[in-house]
Amino acid sequence: MANKDESYETQKNKPHRSRHSGRKAEKKAKKGEKEQEEKGEKLEKQPNPKAFAIQNVAKAEKWFRRTMDVKAKKHHLPTVDYTPLEPPPYVVAIVGPPQVGKSTLLRCLIKNATRHGFSDVRGPITVVTGKKRRLTFCECNNDINAMIDLAKVADLVLLVVDASFGFEMETFEFLNICQVHGFPRIMGILTHLDMIKTPRIARRIKKQMKHRFWTEIYNGAKLFYLSGMIGKEYMKKEIFNLSRFISVMKFRPLQWRVMHPYILADRFEDITDQETIRLNSKCDRTVCFYGYSRGANFKNYSGIHIPGCGDFVVKDMNFIPDPCPLPDVEKKRTLNMKERLIYAPMAGVGGIVYDKDAVYVNLKGSHSHTDTNMETDEPLNELMASLLESRHTLDSKMAASSMQIFKNTEPIISEDVEKNPNILNYTEEQVVDPVTGHFRRKVVFADNDDNDDNDENESTEEGEEDTDDDMEDIERLEMEGGSKRKRLSSDLESSKKSKLLSDSGNAEPYNLDGAVFDDDDDDPDDDDREEGNLKWKDDLAKKAADAFYQRQQNTPNLRKMVYGTASKLGETADEQTEEYNDGLGGLFKVAREQSKEKQSQQLIANQLDSSRFILDKVQDWNHDDIKERIKDSFVTGKWKMGEDAEALLKNDDELYGDFDDLETGEVHHATDSTETKPTDCENDDKQKKVELESKQITPDVDLRKQKLEEKRLSKKEKLKELFNMEYDEGGESSYYDFLKAEVQNQSKLNKSEFAELDDEVRVQYEGFRAGMYIRIEVENVPCELVTNFDSSYPLIVGGLLSGETNIGCVQVRLKKHRWYKKVLKTRDPLILSLGWRRFQTLPLFTTHDHNGRNRLLKYTLEHMHCTASFWGPITPQGNGFLAIQDCASVTSEFRIAATGVVLELDKSIEIVKKLKLIGTPLKIYKKTAFIQGMFSSSLEVAKFEGASLRTVSGIRGQIKKALKIPPGSFRATFEDKIFMSEIVFVRTWFKVEIPQFYNSVTSLLLPPEEKAKWRGMKTVGQLRWERNIKTPANEDSIYRAPQRRKQVRQQLVISKALQNALPYNSKPKKKSWKYDLNDERVAIIREPKEQKVFGLMKMLKVAYQEKVNYEKNVMKERVEKHHKKMAEIEAKRANKQKQIRKVIFRTLGQLKGKKSGHKDG
Repeated sequence: MANKDESYETQKNKPHRSRHSGRKAEKKAKKGEKEQEEKGEKLEKQPNPKAFAIQNVAKAEKWFRRTMDVKAKKHHLPTVDYTPLEPPPYVVAIVGPPQVGKSTLLRCLIKNATRHGFSDVRGPITVVTGKKRRLTFCECNNDINAMIDLAKVADLVLLVVDASFGFEMETFEFLNICQVHGFPRIMGILTHLDMIKTPRIARRIKKQMKHRFWTEIYNGAKLFYLSGMIGKEYMKKEIFNLSRFISVMKFRPLQWRVMHPYILADRFEDITDQETIRLNSKCDRTVCFYGYSRGANFKNYSGIHIPGCGDFVVKDMNFIPDPCPLPDVEKKRTLNMKERLIYAPMAGVGGIVYDKDAVYVNLKGSHSHTDTNMETDEPLNELMASLLESRHTLDSKMAASSMQIFKNTEPIISEDVEKNPNILNYTEEQVVDPVTGHFRRKVVFADNDDNDDNDENESTEEGEEDTDDDMEDIERLEMEGGSKRKRLSSDLESSKKSKLLSDSGNAEPYNLDGAVFDDDDDDPDDDDREEGNLKWKDDLAKKAADAFYQRQQNTPNLRKMVYGTASKLGETADEQTEEYNDGLGGLFKVAREQSKEKQSQQLIANQLDSSRFILDKVQDWNHDDIKERIKDSFVTGKWKMGEDAEALLKNDDELYGDFDDLETGEVHHATDSTETKPTDCENDDKQKKVELESKQITPDVDLRKQKLEEKRLSKKEKLKELFNMEYDEGGESSYYDFLKAEVQNQSKLNKSEFAELDDEVRVQYEGFRAGMYIRIEVENVPCELVTNFDSSYPLIVGGLLSGETNIGCVQVRLKKHRWYKKVLKTRDPLILSLGWRRFQTLPLFTTHDHNGRNRLLKYTLEHMHCTASFWGPITPQGNGFLAIQDCASVTSEFRIAATGVVLELDKSIEIVKKLKLIGTPLKIYKKTAFIQGMFSSSLEVAKFEGASLRTVSGIRGQIKKALKIPPGSFRATFEDKIFMSEIVFVRTWFKVEIPQFYNSVTSLLLPPEEKAKWRGMKTVGQLRWERNIKTPANEDSIYRAPQRRKQVRQQLVISKALQNALPYNSKPKKKSWKYDLNDERVAIIREPKEQKVFGLMKMLKVAYQEKVNYEKNVMKERVEKHHKKMAEIEAKRANKQKQIRKVIFRTLGQLKGKKSGHKDG
């Protein structure tokens, strides 16, 4: 035991090695610093200057360049932020192929935001999701027209993909559409993950789809996974995370949307006269579109375009109260149930719809007004309750109502008006206006002066009623079942109800069951329900009077501020009001007394100078005490440190130093800082002393001036610190920062320019800004838009700028999409999406030659850009477009035919096509020839004099003069003599006119089942295929092998003199005649026996040859098998060696790592 104890004592354990870097080390270091600060010890850090020094200059330069490149890539061109203080709802489009879960996702998102279920998904649905954010959800159906329209207005796209099936063609088509029209924020969502069999396969599919998604958009694009469903909804936690991510997402404004106003109409109304519709059901309609203004400011009476319908002009535009307002600004984290609003008029959500001149109440039917609703605890709309609980008809209430005109007089009832129609003292007369010719209703008053005295003496038999009881004069709404809508068209009732709604807080959209949530949980009893529901009507007159007086008090009276009150001196306001009230019933005054009062007020106002202050008691300035009090108010008095002029000049010298006077040339030197500049402590002591002295001398110092002075000094110090930080201390300031600051200042200026104006006045200056809920009235709208309306298609009203309403020649750069299988042909109709419009046109494809010629192409280039010219709407340069050949056929192939960008809008563009004129030689004179068949007259020849010619063999020539006979022939010269069989041609160019064809796509005018089958002009190929017509073949256009005659050349004849002069090798040699033995050889005729022997030998020879060939083939197969077997053995040997080599190298690496670790230790 003793030995064991000794061994324990002598045992050496491994010492603890404290961490020098990492999270633990940082925590301990901070803890030590805090302890030293608490003890009051001074922190002494001794950084090692060599620890972070540059070891390699080239590497450091490369690293710095890389850092600057990454930083510069994050920079975007600063743009002016035109977003208003209360922005419009962001448009969230849910896009994907059919049966991937778009509607389910939309219902789950709405339920997460509003805490209410939602079954009918139709049209745009606006939801308040936060204190400063609203979202408009819109589902996109499987139609390429709807995809194109939604891509132009969507701020965020939720791209839903079925993970169990994979990416479908509609997904890539929509991504290409977004790339052309500005590319909004895109978020991918994978659904149907629960249909994948194993988690391993699910992980592999997620990884593959994520990388493919990143390839199409950008690396790091967000992709959400919805793992499964519970019932008919997705997991609440996943939907909550998705909603949180959407709520914090930032959106960058797109150039086209910033420059153009537009609305996504959430409802529309046909206000055409019903009599006109009855007489002609196909007449053009007058339609009102409602929606939030987005983009630029909307101008009244401007041009608009409705995609799928056409171009129109705004007849009238005004703004109405926001149906889905943001909650009041409060410091809280979440919204209460009353602020979780939803507005979806196309889906039938909302109890009341506000219009310019009416209020619509949506009643759900007779079953919704039973007594069961009264017994429940659901909050009831007060206006609807007043309408439903009214016990009397409108006629009976009007008969019982009365009106009192004068004070202390008998009220007038309806019976008095019926008995004495002259009681109203006026009649109506129709007068024709001589200027306009219209009938005008003139009011003619009767001279009944005797009735005024009689009215005061009459006694009232009935009790006085409040004028606010007019709100009860609404007839009982009889419910027969189904959803009904009553229009409250009375001007008096509509104005009062709109005011009452605003007072009671009902100017908000309703929740799903048609009621606004109220914080009061106490419901009145069943007997007093009518009285309880009408409590909001109490004291309305008093409330209105208080509000009027409050507004009058807040409004400054400039006359009183400048000239003072125009009342008599010594006369109180009560006396004046008593004199004014001494008229007839407190309403009228005697004109003579009024005129006297006005004259006296004018005299007093002219006599009184309100700019002078009238003193009741004048001070004696010769008194010594008064002199002592005001002595410090002058320059010679004693001032505070912050107010003394001499002290302020010294501070300026310290701050700014020496300076030169440019006018006089004098140099002003500041005081020496080393001699005169005291320390900070001395300055503080002096300033405190001066302040104490000033307090002792002037105890009645103005605190307000003192605070202003302190504020000024602190502002001055901040400016000085900012100056030092930017220049002396080397603060980073680049041109990019300067641009950002300039853009921010411009955006602040834009927002503050009209911020103080009322909306009615502001709209006249700047138009209807983004975020306002506007009503657009449009005339001459086709009736099919109303009768064939389908809420699953987005209804967009896009504003057009001044020049975009014209149609002209547009030149674009175009490239055929690499996934589109067909080649595009010139003059074939194409459907283009350019700006707000979708239209069909006939493009001409051209290429730009090096000499500036625009040469026509028959087909588009395969993998290169080409230029296209077509007749279409004028669109600014730089805007992208896409082309599709047909939007009616649904195929499995890619439908985006081409993409491009607008280059210029030049109407004078000249497109030329190549033309070859062919002729044949008529006569040949050495290098001169007469050509015929190329022209038809000498006048044509005269136009082409000097043009270059060319033969098929490549001999060049030139046109000279025309010949008289035959007409159209001419003389031409060539480089060499040509043959009569040559073909002569001249290359010319002729101008091609751009076809003026523009056909707007009107898909919204078709019936709902045919909206996706719009067809415009068909191609020639489609017409031939439909009618089973074969393509006519031109013989000259058929490619065939050339058939040329063999030219028999004449034998070369050399004279004898020339032969004698030539050397021996060049002299023609005579061929020697040779005797051919085969010509005279006799044929051998075999005997029958010899013939049999010859045949047997031939058969043996063939059999032997066949045997040899067979043995060769067998040998060849055996060798191939052997080579294959040896290759397999060699591959196994190489694989084994590779594994052994890996083990060896792994072991060597581990040994090397251990050795290096021991060396470091």
